[in-house]
Amino acid sequence: MIYNITFSPTGSSMTVAEQMIEVFDGEKTVIDLCEDITEEINIEPEDVCVFSVPCYGGRIPQTARERIQKIQGTKTPAVVCVTFGNRAFEDALLELADVVCANGFEVIGGCAVVTEHNIMHIYGKGWPDTLDKEQIRQFGMDIIQKLKGDKIEKPEFPGNQPYKEWHGITVPIFVDEDICTNCGSCAVRCPVQAISKDGRTVDKTVCISCMRCITICPKKCRSVAEEYVNGLIEKVGTACEGRKENKFYL
Repeated sequence: MIYNITFSPTGSSMTVAEQMIEVFDGEKTVIDLCEDITEEINIEPEDVCVFSVPCYGGRIPQTARERIQKIQGTKTPAVVCVTFGNRAFEDALLELADVVCANGFEVIGGCAVVTEHNIMHIYGKGWPDTLDKEQIRQFGMDIIQKLKGDKIEKPEFPGNQPYKEWHGITVPIFVDEDICTNCGSCAVRCPVQAISKDGRTVDKTVCISCMRCITICPKKCRSVAEEYVNGLIEKVGTACEGRKENKFYL
């Protein structure tokens, strides 16, 4: 069994994981970490797991960390993947590998892949592109070859321990009430249940600014204020310029 274990509020991490996993034979199943895990999940040693999450400020999302900790392996081979919005992934890949290893998995490879920034969409727009997809697919085939080897070692990942301090921010979400139909899709699919049932109110103390509600809204009535986006670009945009490289570790 190949497990695609993904926290992917806007779909980017899921896309990368699917591109990697499609080269594997055998039955495939998805564990969606955007949904709460109420019971411990145990995965057998003969299976293979791909864990993929986005990078938030150089770290993995705390929600993803908490849900991954409910998934146990038994020396089960695992690949870790972080996606980042063309700035830097800093300690995120190392942190993800550490969390996965602590749960009984044996990490045999990892990657950091550039995807479109989930707030400043001008950075990484259209990525992964054709070249990226070829690289991801090749990495999947390289993982398959590594699994056939006699000795499988954990690669060295960049990053620091202790991890960088994460300063969470709550991004203001604007709701156009003239367009909103109160369908409740955003509330139902919010990974942390931070949105009222009618979709009009966000609990800022719970929201993790994952942008899922904006991505999945069928009426496109939710957005981040242009002034906020422009201010963010002015503050950190320089670090997102140019094309960053995807990184693969075996």
